[in-house]
Amino acid sequence: MIKLFCKDPFRIFFPVAIFYLLYASGLWIFYGIFDIGDFPVSEHANLFIGGYLYFSILGFLLTAIPRFTDSEFLTKYELLFFLIVIIFNLIFFFLNLIFWFWLDIFLGLIFLFVFGAKRFLKRKQNPPFTFLFVGMGILIGIFGSLFNSLLNLNEELFFYLEPWGKVLFYDGMTTSFVIGVGGRLIPGILGFKDIIINQREIYEKSKSFIEVLPVNIQLMAILYFVSLLLEGFGREVIGYIARAIVITYMSIKYWRIHTKVKTGKWHGRILRISCWFILIASWILCFKVDVAIHVKHLIYIGTYLLMTIMVASRVIIAHGYQSSLEFEHRIFPYLITGSLIALAAILRFLVIFSEPDNYNVYLGFVGFLVFFSALAWSLIFLKKIFNTRMLSS
Repeated sequence: MIKLFCKDPFRIFFPVAIFYLLYASGLWIFYGIFDIGDFPVSEHANLFIGGYLYFSILGFLLTAIPRFTDSEFLTKYELLFFLIVIIFNLIFFFLNLIFWFWLDIFLGLIFLFVFGAKRFLKRKQNPPFTFLFVGMGILIGIFGSLFNSLLNLNEELFFYLEPWGKVLFYDGMTTSFVIGVGGRLIPGILGFKDIIINQREIYEKSKSFIEVLPVNIQLMAILYFVSLLLEGFGREVIGYIARAIVITYMSIKYWRIHTKVKTGKWHGRILRISCWFILIASWILCFKVDVAIHVKHLIYIGTYLLMTIMVASRVIIAHGYQSSLEFEHRIFPYLITGSLIALAAILRFLVIFSEPDNYNVYLGFVGFLVFFSALAWSLIFLKKIFNTRMLSS
């Protein structure tokens, strides 16, 4: 069993991520609908970004990096370290030790960087060139989590780090992973095989990774990093425009968002919707800076949540016991779960038009949609993760 978890660490991390998602959305249900508890805005953000997204990312990358580099899987000692990270992350959060919570995330990302760097240096093949953004995302997340931990250690002393912690960890890190992983995974799932073939002809050459990096990817990476610096220094509009340009380019070049998908599966169609959310929201941000937090929820829910759910679904099916990708044609869970999450993203954005007296109830309903969709997804996929035949083999 330990060997299976080392080979497929997502089997540990995805369930933990879903637990955080259910808890985070449940807070809004209790507060918004039943008026139980305190206004959970910061608690919810920590749970969603530092819990659900963080562990979803760890689960995917620890599984994917060895395969894309044809290198060693997670060792028993590395697995033990990440199990400790999970345990203490839960302890620190529920004891309200938020400084230690963010420090635990920081240490986990440091170890993820070491894990990835070791596999990259010992690789037998180059990873996809869009994975340049994956490396950037890990580094961005390291600094973002460090800034958040320092802010929670002494807010008076490190108050100036607050915008940087949010820009880097909340927005910069995950969007970087969306671009990096999505640049390789999304065209394959959507049926654009020619894009994958063209990519592999470039990055699978017997050359260094730097040598196979296309100039366009290098330029987009620079522009993306500059966009985060601009936003951090208070030049939000210019920063948003720069980032929207990067996302638009990647959406057209690698996701072919402007053309009809070549897959008839509901899984691919819903994944395509998550791509549209980040593209549209990125441009709305350029013109609606005054309500940026509401616009960003189109990305947080419509892209981050929906895309990670769809990617996790593919990972679980692809590594399942006697599983078939034909499962992805099903209306349930893909269409139903995806539609609920997409609806939640839209309604969360539209909360800016709600009456003040209905604001909390509105957010409670959005939380209910997220909670129900996550629960429905869990009923299908957690059973596949913990398939007894596979775990005992």
